[in-house]
Amino acid sequence: MSVYPYKFVPIYKDRVWGGRRLERLFGRRLPPGKNIGESWELADLPPTDRDRQTESVIANGPDAGKTLNELLTDRRRQILGSARPWDDGRFPLLLKVLDANERLSLQVHPDEQAAREMGPHARAKTECWYVLKSSGGYILKGVKGGVTRERFAEAIGRDEALLELIQRFEVRDGDFYYLPAGTVHALGAGVVVAEVQIPSDTTFRVTDWGRGREIHPAESLRCIHFAPPDAADPAEAPEAVSARDAAQGPAGDEMLLRTPYFSVRKRLLPPGPVELRAGACAVWMLLGGRGKILSDAAAAPSVPLGRLETVLVPAGLAAPTAVVDEQMTVLEITLPR
Repeated sequence: MSVYPYKFVPIYKDRVWGGRRLERLFGRRLPPGKNIGESWELADLPPTDRDRQTESVIANGPDAGKTLNELLTDRRRQILGSARPWDDGRFPLLLKVLDANERLSLQVHPDEQAAREMGPHARAKTECWYVLKSSGGYILKGVKGGVTRERFAEAIGRDEALLELIQRFEVRDGDFYYLPAGTVHALGAGVVVAEVQIPSDTTFRVTDWGRGREIHPAESLRCIHFAPPDAADPAEAPEAVSARDAAQGPAGDEMLLRTPYFSVRKRLLPPGPVELRAGACAVWMLLGGRGKILSDAAAAPSVPLGRLETVLVPAGLAAPTAVVDEQMTVLEITLPR
């Protein structure tokens, strides 16, 4: 069977720190009466007893109603091309939109070594945030230089003391931050971000600011990377540059991040046709503007794109082309080949 550009049904997650801004800012139809903190835009995690909604469902074309996992099982080569699936055969990306109406827990995700040491229940997780909207918001990211594991451990349970040990960054629309595994972090109130990560939901909380949810001090201390006194400010490191200051590429493109797992590019596309790279799997999240993706697939030769919609462009399309009706700003996520 042929493949075509795929859109997905968002999976909305009720969170204690969530809100309703996805409705107001982006016209989303949210479940009534819930504080939506996460919208899973593209996901292929195995369901658990705690959460059965972990697999994206296709929203368009003849494959509508199938899960992303079913699609990948049937047509892996056509979807991924030479890119590899995740270690359990699932799609190797997880994309979310987060709405922090309140501050998120201070948390950390394990790197690959820590995950191996902690056993099969733990999975490594590296991620990044693109700030869609900030209303005087901030993020917490990384321990300050010279903070030791022992000093950090002594501060757990005393939130004000913890805050003295963590770097805080005021953020504006369009900022970009890299959060490699092992980075202790929290999203501050008033911030909406697009999150790109490897497919893992392993999170250890250092503190939940008194909201009563379980915390994981021992696991967190095993995962956190502690910086030496002369460590570079992570806001200035090449892999964590502000989107406003990133080096400009051809046609206004900005390469925001390259990791062994995925790359993120911000693209500004003027009205008219734009040829896409054939033979490579890519995911587009439309941040602004309007257009469509044309393909050689008879099943869905034209797939329209609106703001904050996500589309998977399979490697098996012969000549994919974007037609921009109104200047588009796109986050383009690609996989290593």
